[in-house]
Parts: sequence; structure tokens; C-alpha cells
Amino acid sequence: MIFSGKNRRQQNEPGGEKSLYPVLHVADSLKEYQKELVKKEVASLSELGMVGSSFSGVLTEANNFQEKLQELGQSFSSINQTAGQFGQVRGEIAQMVSEAQGQLEELGQTSARVQQSYEEMTEIFSKLQAAIREIQQCMGKIVSIADQTNLLAINASIEAARAGVDGRGFAVVAAQVKQLAEEIKVLAQDVNIGICDVEERAGELSGSIRTSQETLSQGAGAVAQTGESFRRITDAAEGAVAVQTEISGVISTSQGELQSLCQFFDQIRNLYQEVVKHIDQASRLGTTKSAMFEDMDNMISQLPPMVKELEQQS
Repeated sequence: MIFSGKNRRQQNEPGGEKSLYPVLHVADSLKEYQKELVKKEVASLSELGMVGSSFSGVLTEANNFQEKLQELGQSFSSINQTAGQFGQVRGEIAQMVSEAQGQLEELGQTSARVQQSYEEMTEIFSKLQAAIREIQQCMGKIVSIADQTNLLAINASIEAARAGVDGRGFAVVAAQVKQLAEEIKVLAQDVNIGICDVEERAGELSGSIRTSQETLSQGAGAVAQTGESFRRITDAAEGAVAVQTEISGVISTSQGELQSLCQFFDQIRNLYQEVVKHIDQASRLGTTKSAMFEDMDNMISQLPPMVKELEQQS
């Protein structure tokens, strides 16, 4: 209630000069109440402004977050493109491995041919040893054989000279054979010693051939191991393709989730815009109420003069 108990007693007091006092009191009370309403309305408008600012800040942060999500989506796309290059790299690796395997197979075939050549050389050396034994039995022909050996030595020297650096060993052997032939001519008695020396060197060469054969066999084993390594590389490349496919699937799923999240933020932005619209509408209504409060203040201000005028007339 606006009136206190004292005011009610004054209202009931007799006397025409105070019969309009309640009207003045009501006018004063309305004016005070109107002032309080104006203050509260101003405070409400201020709070609405702060709410609008807060919503604007939230909307700005939501936009920034959505931009970050879009950047993250672009990063996922880049990762997906990079992962897609795994397939191309795998194809290149497979091609290179296939070429290397072909070369290994060719090397294996070459090693087999060399192995066969070594076997043929072993047989030749066996025949050579038999020939040496025949030479030992044919001492009468030693001079003729020495001459022929001398000629062979000269030819070997010529071929070694043609071969250059690679023929130095042959040149040394040719020189030794030539010297041996000359010594045989002069000292026939040293023929047996020379033949034994040749036989010993042939044995050493035969041993070298056997060592080379063993080394070649080890090389063939290494080639087989290399081929197995290439197969493992191919299997690993295929596994990388499977991983790349899985990565692409995960990235696609993540991109879908990000798209849904961006749509969610679009919806939130629309709702924020609706809220801001309503806040603006409330602010406009507050401005309208302020004008109404001003009109009420003007009308209430006119009551005291009207009351005084009525009192004077009465």
C-alpha cells in the first residue's frame, strides 16, 4: 500500500481545506515511485547492455573457435594428402625392388655360369698335371718344347702389354716362363726342377680356384638372403599401404565430426543472433518505457497545481 496509517487518519479528518490532501500525497508517492522505476529501468537497460556485450563476446569466441576447427580440418586434409603419397612411394619401392630382384636373379645366373667355368678350369688343371707328367716322360723333346715355350712367352708378353695395367701379372709370368725356357736350353738337367715348380704353381692356382668357388658359393647365399630381404621390404611396403588406408579412414571420420561440430557452431551463432535481436528489442522497449515514464512525470507534476486550483475554487 502507498499510504501509511497516519495518512489514513489525516484523510478522515473533517475540514474542506484538507479534503484534497490524499490526492497530493498520492501524486507525491507516484512521483517517488516513478523515480524508483526510472532508476530500476536504467539499471535493467544497463544489465541488458552488459548481457548483449557478453553474448557478443561469446559469439566472437565461438567464431574464433570455429575458425580454429576449420584450420584443423584443413590440417586433416593435408595429412590425408600426405598419407595418400604413401601409395605412390610404395609403388616406387615395389618397382625398384622388382628391378633389384631381376638383377639379383641375373647375378645368380651369372654366378652359376662362373661356378661351371671354375669346374671346367679344375678339369683343365687336372689335364695340365697329366701333361706335366708326360713332359717328365719326354725329356728328349725338352729343347723343342723349350723353344715353343719361349715363343709362347713372347706372345704372352705382347698380350700383357696390350692389356696394360691388368696384364702386369701375365707379363711377370711370361717373363718367368721365358727365362725358364732359356735355362732349360742351357741346363737340361734343371728340367725336372722347372716342371716340378710349374706343377706346384698349378696346384696353388687350383687351390685358389677352389677358394674362389667357396667364395662364389657364399656370394650366392648372400644373393639369396638379399632376395629374401627384398621380399620383406615389399611386404613392409604393403603393410604401409594398409596403415595409410586406415589413416585415411580415421581422417575422413574426423573430418565428418569436425563438419558436424562446425554446423553446431553455426546453429549456436544463429541462436546468439536471435538472443541479441531480442536484447535489442528489449532495449528499444526500455527506451519507450523511459518516454512513458517521462510522460507520467509530466502528468504527475500537473496534479499539485490542479489540486491547489481546486482548493482555491472551493
